[in-house]
Amino acid sequence: MKPTVSIVVCTYNGASFLKEQMDSLLLQDYPIHEIIVQDDGSTDDTWHILEGYARQYAHVHLYKNEGPHGINGNFFSAMKRATGDYIAISDQDDIWDSQKISRQMNVIGEQMMCGGFSKPFSSDGFPVKWDNRVPCLHLLRLAYLSEIPGHVQLFRRELLFHLPPVEMCPYLYDWQLQFMASAAEQLVFVPQVLVNFRRHAQAATATKPVTNKGGELWRTLWFLCKHYTQLHAFAAERFSRILSFTEHLKKQSPLYHTESVELVQQLADIYQHNGLTGYLRLTVFCLRHHQQIFHAPEKNLLKSWLRSLYFPLYSLNYYRGIIKSR
Repeated sequence: MKPTVSIVVCTYNGASFLKEQMDSLLLQDYPIHEIIVQDDGSTDDTWHILEGYARQYAHVHLYKNEGPHGINGNFFSAMKRATGDYIAISDQDDIWDSQKISRQMNVIGEQMMCGGFSKPFSSDGFPVKWDNRVPCLHLLRLAYLSEIPGHVQLFRRELLFHLPPVEMCPYLYDWQLQFMASAAEQLVFVPQVLVNFRRHAQAATATKPVTNKGGELWRTLWFLCKHYTQLHAFAAERFSRILSFTEHLKKQSPLYHTESVELVQQLADIYQHNGLTGYLRLTVFCLRHHQQIFHAPEKNLLKSWLRSLYFPLYSLNYYRGIIKSR
């Protein structure tokens, strides 16, 4: 008998695109055990649309939150309702390839999680940019930045048992899940487009792509130098939380006593040191692990080393939002 797969969908005022997404879930060529949809207090036609699907398909199960949960609260509580061997996460406004689940199930094997490409498209003129390079999934990379969006994650349900307390890790649910899978060195990737990822201005995670060409690169570097102290303090606080997160995982299971976890803990320790000595230690660390900290490997060794030299500064650009939001 095939392993069972639960799809978890979280909705909030998604009536405009919900039908396209639900139809793509129902057209999967892998048998779906259940589709759990949890709504976070929509005020548009979302619930009416969902009721129509639930009447037509017995394996579509609907739930309403009592009071707003937010993104993390909505997804985590919805995932805990799943009963399948595996869980696949779905947003309310994308379009899945009909072979998404079957391709991931063919690859995941005994691993904890499988990701894949999601290709952005715009429905309202919102700018999009797609990088078709296979991303680095090493824990050092994921400590800086999420590489597998939630809408393309498929994972073993028992991964949820390893979640830390909410106050320990306030970062988005999809980052937490992929970080745990990578910490156990059980994260694999399907190098095919599995999801057509709709980008529109009303999306909860809508951010415009950043370019590093021409004068924009110099403006970015100037911005980072100007706000270095504040950005480094934020990075140090983030890595302090990551250190606590990894200690929590190591106490829970021997799965997390891996080389990658040890490296991330070394990196987290370096970030707790301010000043020139800390910066130089971070630079040396980046030079040693240059193939594990970039989004994709740099084929030219000299370029890779040069990128490593400025990465301690440039990586602060990942946190630029904390400055621009104030």
